[in-house]
Amino acid sequence: MNRILFVIVAALALVAFPFNAGAWDGAGHMVIAAEAFRQLSPELKAEAIDLLKSHPDFSKWTNAYHPDPNVDLATFIFMRSSTWPDEIRRSGNPYDHPDWHFIDYPLRPPGFAFEPDARPTDNVLYGIAESEKTLSDAKASPEIRAVYLSYLIHLVGDIHQPLHCESYFGDGYPNGDKGGNNFFVKPARTGVRLHGIWDGLLGTSANAQSAWKYAVTIDVQFPRVGLPELQTNTTPKSWSLESRQLAIQYGYLSGNLQGSTEAGTAPPLPDGYTKAAKAVAERQAALAGYRLADEIQKYLAVGKPAALTADMTNLVAESPATANRKIAATEASQHYNESLTVTGKVAQVSSRGTVAFLNLDKRFPDSPFTAVIFQNNLDAFDDLQKYAGKNVEITGTVTEYRGKPEIVLDSPTQINVVP
Repeated sequence: MNRILFVIVAALALVAFPFNAGAWDGAGHMVIAAEAFRQLSPELKAEAIDLLKSHPDFSKWTNAYHPDPNVDLATFIFMRSSTWPDEIRRSGNPYDHPDWHFIDYPLRPPGFAFEPDARPTDNVLYGIAESEKTLSDAKASPEIRAVYLSYLIHLVGDIHQPLHCESYFGDGYPNGDKGGNNFFVKPARTGVRLHGIWDGLLGTSANAQSAWKYAVTIDVQFPRVGLPELQTNTTPKSWSLESRQLAIQYGYLSGNLQGSTEAGTAPPLPDGYTKAAKAVAERQAALAGYRLADEIQKYLAVGKPAALTADMTNLVAESPATANRKIAATEASQHYNESLTVTGKVAQVSSRGTVAFLNLDKRFPDSPFTAVIFQNNLDAFDDLQKYAGKNVEITGTVTEYRGKPEIVLDSPTQINVVP
């Protein structure tokens, strides 16, 4: 393609590019989906995956899966379903709802008085309501319910992206900036859309393992008990108003952020803007993950108890030789992504927030290996102090967190006291 033709094609692409095109990038949606899936009971996980088997793209997702000791097939499918509504957007797909991904609350400085969205029957609140209604309908076809489960997973993520809940009407924007899509700033040398900056705050590479690890990190940083919004804002509308307020405060700096309608004249972002925005994005991702799990528990009816089939989990993928393989805690760093048994002496039992840690052989930060128990699994364990000073065997998949090996414990059966 010659240079002139390239410029013409690029210009046409900018004209055709839909406003509010995506919420978080695919990576962000997968992070939020991973957070939610971690919160679900085994029965709800099985129910969700059983329903997604009727999704039009289910076979595509299963074919794209590569065996991974950290992300099993069921987890991958749930995470992958979160990006589908963006993938079909404006493609002619009969299930496409291009305007369900956002809500345009007008933002007018300096007072930012509340104004409702002009299209109450074609926005993210309407899309979530339709998804809830369809999932609750036992008479709806499995394919329709699977499609709307995918939409629910996606739209709960969308509504937590602050720039998906506004259109700014400040100086130079008499018709609004379309959620920051017409508001250009310069984070480095090139002018970019403000909306795009916020889309990428949770990552830009839709790698399932990376998204899963990021989800675990966010869960540790933001446990449920540290998020009072979960108790005070319990409806999708209140979540959208949360995002609207964050857009005012952090997106547009209460009307003080300078922008341009063209990339070439974009002013630089103020110092510290992206750092503060990323902190907001991670907290929003945590809220989205917990709320999505609650939505699924509420609207995805579970009949008789279900269980994930063997081909959907990594639990049966281990050979007996691997499952019985034992290594010392000091060797764990050489066996990332392997499922085996780590042996050692519990030198320290500690907690941070609602996450518990069993450090083997040495105390933190010198321990060569740590067993981690997250909030949603703590109730399954009784007094953890009983392991202090004991020799133990810990079984599971060795993963890396901040350069050190660990195994996440979901069940007390994974830890065994030995003489």
